[in-house]
Amino acid sequence: MRFTFHDIKDFERKYSNYYPVDQCSCGNLKEMDISQAVFEIGDKQISVYECPVLVCKGCGKKQVGHRVISLIYSTYWDFENHPGDKSCKLTLNGNGRFEYAKDANFLYDSRDLNIPGCDVDLDPGHADGFSLPVYFDRKVLNNFYTDEEYELDFFSESYGDIARRGSDGWAYEWKIPFGINENNKVVMFLGDLDQIDDERSILFLKSYNVPSDHKLIDTELYQAQMNCTFSNPVIEQRVIRLRKGFYDRILSKYNIDLHHLEEEIAEKIKGITKPVVFNEREVSSNIITLDGILNEGIDQEGLKSLCNVVGVTKDISQLRTRKLLQEIIAHKEGDDKARDIIAPLFHLNDLRVCFAHLLSAETIQESKDRIIKAYNLTDFSEYRKLYETLLEELYALYKYLNVAEF
Repeated sequence: MRFTFHDIKDFERKYSNYYPVDQCSCGNLKEMDISQAVFEIGDKQISVYECPVLVCKGCGKKQVGHRVISLIYSTYWDFENHPGDKSCKLTLNGNGRFEYAKDANFLYDSRDLNIPGCDVDLDPGHADGFSLPVYFDRKVLNNFYTDEEYELDFFSESYGDIARRGSDGWAYEWKIPFGINENNKVVMFLGDLDQIDDERSILFLKSYNVPSDHKLIDTELYQAQMNCTFSNPVIEQRVIRLRKGFYDRILSKYNIDLHHLEEEIAEKIKGITKPVVFNEREVSSNIITLDGILNEGIDQEGLKSLCNVVGVTKDISQLRTRKLLQEIIAHKEGDDKARDIIAPLFHLNDLRVCFAHLLSAETIQESKDRIIKAYNLTDFSEYRKLYETLLEELYALYKYLNVAEF
């Protein structure tokens, strides 16, 4: 990346009030990267290696990190004091240290203060480095999820908080937000980590502390903390909310109530938690609960009434919930498309059979084989891919049910 200026005045005009924003003019977000930048100012050339650069994720436009500018400026004037020098090479490293969480000695990259907002704080009591991102392997969350002394909460797809349960009347000893970035790294801010002073928590975090990948802007953590942009609920809750929206819409339009065992459903909903490590226990628990909410929690007689109202002419006397809903969809979309749309509920039921039924090994294997084929798995134990594919399918189904006119 090369920047050319006629003279130092030209450079000053460009960067006199320079502070890049996190969104490109094309509408896409930027992320920080580390690369080489060359500044040509008049007859002088300054090459900066391992330079913080903001790169648009859409159009690819690049901007140099704002904290680099003062270094370039001072280097230029050093040249002026040595007339024979025309070029130099600088290497920026990220080994600056800050006063927060000193004893923990977390691994972080001080160059990340070039991410917009990370070196600006509305609290004048916060010294430099408070909003510096610190990165962890996602497995760190499992420590806080499985240990009863801690609490982990997801309130969106990739944004939540962890806390140490309190004593002596305090709800929490500490509670700090985290985000998950595009590389599946957990991100927390250094100033927040400064709250943690117990050795056990520090050990959990230090065990999974990893080098910065500089990817922060396109996270719900950054958008919530820096831009006050609220995150979407986790996909499990979005599916459940869309279920309610569908039932309410049918009740309003046709005066047909599809709700079934709602008090029991409300209790089941409380048991839904976002998987942390996507092992069999986490995945099977949610799948069994979701099957109860989505497959069992719909009124069969209400669906039969809906079939009659929308004009289904097939014999439905022997059909049950999923097949009834399939016929309602087929009346609008045709049989083939209806089978594809309703498939997630059949997949959900197959998975419940795999995880919760005392059946013959042959019967269970048949259900597993259907899932492996449907989700293009190499093995049924690919629980994360299995679970996330299922939830994406269910979300698509209930989005459809909320917009389709039957």
